[in-house]
Amino acid sequence: MPAPPTTYVERLSVRGRWWAIVIAIAVFGSAELFVGFDGRVIAIVVAAIVLPTIAMLAWAGRTTLVVDEEGLIVSGQRMSFDDMESVEGLDAARTRLLLGPEADPAAKLFVRGYIREAVMVRPLRSEPVPYWLISTRHPQQVIAAVEQAARASRVQ
Repeated sequence: MPAPPTTYVERLSVRGRWWAIVIAIAVFGSAELFVGFDGRVIAIVVAAIVLPTIAMLAWAGRTTLVVDEEGLIVSGQRMSFDDMESVEGLDAARTRLLLGPEADPAAKLFVRGYIREAVMVRPLRSEPVPYWLISTRHPQQVIAAVEQAARASRVQ
């Protein structure tokens, strides 16, 4: 069975400037380890520090948020439109509160610390999960995509 057409896709990747900053820190930090050694040791130390750093940055940005005809998919987990009560866009301050003092330990978190805004999706049944908190750079676009796809799925 073919995959349903997607309405919205957002990859929660690390921004380019953060790649540059983190790799620069890794290179300069590795300099502490190879000072005074020959080129071969320098190459080994830099590779041993920088390659895992690149792998971690790529791994951190692999999460994808997808809205299609059947529902919302994040990190391979799906919530259908029939299971959703509401979708709410959150600014940076409200997101921070839901990650800290107002957090519910039973919530599902699909959060990236380098993305400040989020959407909160409340399921119809609040047990065992009261809400999904999903990082996004475009909360209003996610809400619009969910509303549009939900309407389209009810028509069919």
